Order: sequence, then C-alpha cells, then structure tokens
Amino acid sequence: MTIKYCLDSVCNQTDPPDEIIVVDDCSTDATVEVVNGYSRSHPSVRCVVLERNSGAQAARNRGIKEATGEWIAFQDSDDEWMPEKIVKQIAALERIDFDPMTVVHTDCFRFDHATSIKSLWSLPRVDGKMVSPKLLSVAGPMFQGMLTSKAALEKIGLLDEGVPSYQEWDTSIQLAKQCRFIHLREPLFVYHLHTADTISKNREKDVEGYQYVIDKHRQEILDLCGANALNGHLENNALKAIRWGLYEDAGKILAKSIGVTARGRRLKFLARHKINPRWYELVARVAARIKRM
Repeated sequence: MTIKYCLDSVCNQTDPPDEIIVVDDCSTDATVEVVNGYSRSHPSVRCVVLERNSGAQAARNRGIKEATGEWIAFQDSDDEWMPEKIVKQIAALERIDFDPMTVVHTDCFRFDHATSIKSLWSLPRVDGKMVSPKLLSVAGPMFQGMLTSKAALEKIGLLDEGVPSYQEWDTSIQLAKQCRFIHLREPLFVYHLHTADTISKNREKDVEGYQYVIDKHRQEILDLCGANALNGHLENNALKAIRWGLYEDAGKILAKSIGVTARGRRLKFLARHKINPRWYELVARVAARIKRM
C-alpha cells in the first residue's frame, strides 16, 4: 500500500507540517485504517472521508477547506517527499517575507517501478513574477512539489474540479495571475510510475484533459503567446490522439487551429509521421473540410 511510504515521507520531514490532512476519496483498500493508525503516533495526521467518489480536484479542495494553516503543500498518495522539502521551501518564503501571493515548486526524481530506474526530472523552469506566458506555453509545476498559501488558492476560487487531467497545469495557470513563482532547481520529491492504471496512463483522459486546458485558456494563449503557440498545443494533442488511435478526436482537435495556412502546415507535419495507415484517411477528411471553408 503506497499510502504508508507517502505518509512516512511527510511525517518524517526535518520541519514537519503542523497538520497533515489525508482526504479519502472513497478508497476500497485499508487507507482509512492506516491513516487512523498514524494519527495515534502522529497527532498532526487526520483523515477526512468523502461521502462519495468525487475525483482528485474535489479531494484537494476539501483538504484546502479543512486546513487551518496559512500555507498548503500538496501530495499524492503514491509519491514521496524528500526529507528537506518543506524546510527548503520555507527558507525560500522567508527570503521574500512570506508573501502569501507566492508559489514555491521543485524538481523531482522519477522512479519507474517496471524497470526500477530512478532518474532526475528537471521540470520546465517557471520562476518570477510574470510567468503566465511561460505556463500558457508549457505545463510546469507538479502538485507534489507545490507550496502556496491558502489565501492564494481561495483568491483563484480553489481548484477547477472539471479538469479531467493536467490538473496542476490548469491550477498553475490560475495561480500565475495572482502569484510570483519560485522554482527550486533540485529534486525534492519522488514521482512514482506504477504499472497500475492511472489518469496519466489513461489515453482518452490524457487527450481530453490537455484539450480542456487549451480550450479553457484559449484566449489567454492567443493574447499572450500568439496563434503559433495555440496551434502548437493543438498539434501536440492531435499527435497524441493519433498515436493512440483516437482519429476522430484528432480531427476535431485540428479543426480548432487558427488559419487555413496553419492547418495545412499541421496536416503535412502530421502526415510525415506515418503513425498509422488510417491516419491518411483522417488527413483527407480534414483537408477536404478545410478546402470547403
């Protein structure tokens, strides 16, 4: 059970959190019993059980609402914090007088359980007071490495519970409208890649979630990054859809491109990949649609 090593990594911080809230989203294993067991030896640990399965964002929002402290760090039940994660993030906050409109995030290790290989994952650099264009161009921080204030999270209306995947990307984009970002360029958590099915391995949700973020922030992407950035996102998502055989989805995604020239360029680029013979049927259908516009 992953919750054990996850909780150990949180409880054993060199500067332990004042409160550790575990939100159980109707799990079917012994998570609640394990967490209650920790509560006896670690009084700061408590478990909140949701009445119905509500998804990861709803669980995070419940944790935010339950928290009594000023600062909130996120963690997933199958990942680990490095022992000095919190103390190093607090030190970064101290240098800016604990400005609540701040997000401190970190790089991580990635541990692949299929190969037992642990490698450094340097996430895209997101640092400074004006990071919206960067975050609209590329996904950045991960929840497991983020520390921000409850006030900042409340200012953005908490987390969007409708995002199917890429939830931290959407949250970071929202926070960037209010906050400066501090990027600690060192691995302060371990991201575990398991063989079990997860959102990141669910192909439909991956494409759906990426598209949700693009559609939600479409105008911001155009205003701050330009049409090429938007078309690039659509191209990347269409490529993923094609690789996984989601041809109809790929066609719909490409149809959202800006400009006939951009669409034609996109079609040629995708066709060169020769991912699957059926892709050429999609190219013909989309090309015909573009011609009629």
